[in-house]
Amino acid sequence: MSEDMGFIEGSYRLAGGEWQIVTAFKREGVTEAEIRDGLTWESGVTGMNVIFPVDATINGTVLLNMMSEHLAIETWREVRGPDSIVLR
Repeated sequence: MSEDMGFIEGSYRLAGGEWQIVTAFKREGVTEAEIRDGLTWESGVTGMNVIFPVDATINGTVLLNMMSEHLAIETWREVRGPDSIVLR
């Protein structure tokens, strides 16, 4: 992952839960990063969108920090999970 991505998509799972999808992207007209949680994709899998202003930097660290704050998670453990495109 580069230092600044235009779009990130991945899967995550909270302890004891199902795999979920997260997408992060930049959008014109957004002045402050926002999270839209509780989304359901066509497949029935749930997750969230994290939307950033166009001048924001998006990378793995920034995204995990936003998710950590929103979900009240202190530590993430990276594991091999399902491909988010397949989950959708």
